[in-house]
Amino acid sequence: MKKVRITDFFLGIWTGWRLWVVWSICLSAFILIFTFRIATNAEFDFASLTVLPVLVIAWIGGKRDGLFVAILASILWLVGDIASERQFSAQWIPWINALTHFMGYSLIALLASQVRQQFEREHERATRDALTGLHNRRAFLEAGTFEVERTKRYAHPLAVIILDLDNFKQLNDTKGHDAGDMALRATAGALRGASRYIDRSARLGGDEFAVLLLEIGYEASIEVGRKISSAVNAALLDFPPVKGSIGVAWFGEPDRSFPAMLKAADELMYEVKKNGKNNVCSRRFPEINRSDTER
Repeated sequence: MKKVRITDFFLGIWTGWRLWVVWSICLSAFILIFTFRIATNAEFDFASLTVLPVLVIAWIGGKRDGLFVAILASILWLVGDIASERQFSAQWIPWINALTHFMGYSLIALLASQVRQQFEREHERATRDALTGLHNRRAFLEAGTFEVERTKRYAHPLAVIILDLDNFKQLNDTKGHDAGDMALRATAGALRGASRYIDRSARLGGDEFAVLLLEIGYEASIEVGRKISSAVNAALLDFPPVKGSIGVAWFGEPDRSFPAMLKAADELMYEVKKNGKNNVCSRRFPEINRSDTER
């Protein structure tokens, strides 16, 4: 059974709710235009104005919704022509007009949905690591900076985890870069599985990864760090001698910028490297005394 993230679930609710609001507004606009055309005997041409609801719904809802609203707009246009007292030289002219409008509205809906898809693809390329599917450094820094500002407003703690793979170069040298890529993808999968739903994971570059833990206590951040360590090492069993060294920097309050927080976690990770690798080192910030350090 496919695992559904809570964040994806609520995002789906938000997207669906937003679409219903847009639909309601657009339908109201259609009814207003339709009523005005009937009242003025179709004297005024609102074809260009009707394009706006079609464009908005196609952009937000996609091609299917866009085509549906194009059909609806064309039908309302046809009904308006037939119900008005406007005289046509032939009875089939309103039908041809409706067909023409449908073709124009459909083209706009298709183009809008296509541009939206292209925009999303470009955004995905700009924010995702192509190999692992995790956020890239740029997206992670942007998200972290935003969360730090939010943390300042609501006084919530957060933690930053840096994971660096031990002996990764040795794997590349002995087994080749394909094995190295597989190890990186396995590490990314382990990070997804071990992190909480509200956390953010990223590949910062090379064999270095990071996780941003939101609204979490110090002890809980250590537990997550150890869980990630176990999950990553289990995922790397097929890629000896690669293991993971982890630094966990916990911040009871945001006393520095997000890049500085990353640097603090990075320094803790290097402490693990100096002391034998394949372990977890954590520390509270702002730092009170050395007894707060746990290895």
